[in-house]
Amino acid sequence: MSKFNKHQKDRERFGKCQICLGYIPIEYYFSVGDEITCYECGTAYFIESKSPVKLKMSEDRYGDDDYFGEMLFDDY
Repeated sequence: MSKFNKHQKDRERFGKCQICLGYIPIEYYFSVGDEITCYECGTAYFIESKSPVKLKMSEDRYGDDDYFGEMLFDDY
């Protein structure tokens, strides 16, 4: 049996950005399927679930091989 921590409820209302690792607030008026944006880096996400909060990146701007836009490591 565990005690309810008041900070657990706060954690349920935030998603975490995969790019900058910033916290994204999920307000009560957002629904599943809504698009939200990270305030720190501007990455767009879709809300997959609200309890627990799960976010899915709406567009994959960062490829698997390439984290610097058009500049690939093979070009050097």
